[in-house]
Amino acid sequence: MSIQKEIEFKNLLEKDEFHRLCSGFDISPKDFHTQTNTYFDTIDFKLRNASMGFRLRVLENRNELTLKSPGDNVHTMIEITRCIDTQERDQILDLGTIKTHSYDEFKQLPDALEAFGSLRTKRAEVTYQGGSLVLDCSDYLGHTDYEVEYEVTDAEKGQQIFLSLLGAYQIPIRNTPKKIARFMKMAQQK
Repeated sequence: MSIQKEIEFKNLLEKDEFHRLCSGFDISPKDFHTQTNTYFDTIDFKLRNASMGFRLRVLENRNELTLKSPGDNVHTMIEITRCIDTQERDQILDLGTIKTHSYDEFKQLPDALEAFGSLRTKRAEVTYQGGSLVLDCSDYLGHTDYEVEYEVTDAEKGQQIFLSLLGAYQIPIRNTPKKIARFMKMAQQK
């Protein structure tokens, strides 16, 4: 289990802006890896209503259960992550539900969470001015979106660097909800 304070800035991108950033940072298709997030909540959205999120992330070499809770500002989340084996992953995905009380770190959650669907992301990550710059292309529910994230340890400095980056690439600042919020909004429209 790991507990991490995540400070990140994010901005939705148009497809051409995404490709300009890839070009500017010399990121090629081989630099991307794929991850799939399956999102869980109660049927009456208790987690979402508490500004929390729960996901199962499947990567090439590991599977992670992650609870995200609000931190001390809008750019900060507290993440509790537990790695699980392939058998646990398959059981959760096959059932479409997770018994959270089976895991000590998630006992504060309702006992059962239901899967609401999955989002597949192609992600590339590079080090940039003391932080991690992440470019994501996400597919979900017949929709594709593009995003840049900047993960840092210092919120004030990170925000300055991120805004400067957007300005340098002439990318407008856009309201950018978290992936789970974008997924859920699209799911409710279907």
